[in-house]
Amino acid sequence: MRWSIIFAGISGAIMVGLGAYASHAGLGDEASGWLLTGAQYGLWHSLALLGVAAVGARGSSSRWLTLAAIAFAAGILLFSGTLFTRALTDFDWVSKATPLGGLCFIAGWLLLAAHGATLRRA
Repeated sequence: MRWSIIFAGISGAIMVGLGAYASHAGLGDEASGWLLTGAQYGLWHSLALLGVAAVGARGSSSRWLTLAAIAFAAGILLFSGTLFTRALTDFDWVSKATPLGGLCFIAGWLLLAAHGATLRRA
């Protein structure tokens, strides 16, 4: 799950940068709100993705864990990415994909739970 650690690191850095940009760029309230929401959700899910990678690195890898990592990464791209695009461009149409990102986040958490359900008690 090396890719998920790399993705989480890059994603986390982008989230911090865009969150700071939203606070200091003097954008309108609506655009700043989109950037801050995207950065907040993206940063939390970058940490979740890093947690999934850590669980996998401890030898507890499974199909559920891999799917959770994919879902979290897709959610970051779709949810945060569309909010960032909406805030920084005139591409209104990207907003239609934002809910798909939210569904990916929810799926990631449920897939993580499914992984936990398959673990044997110590």
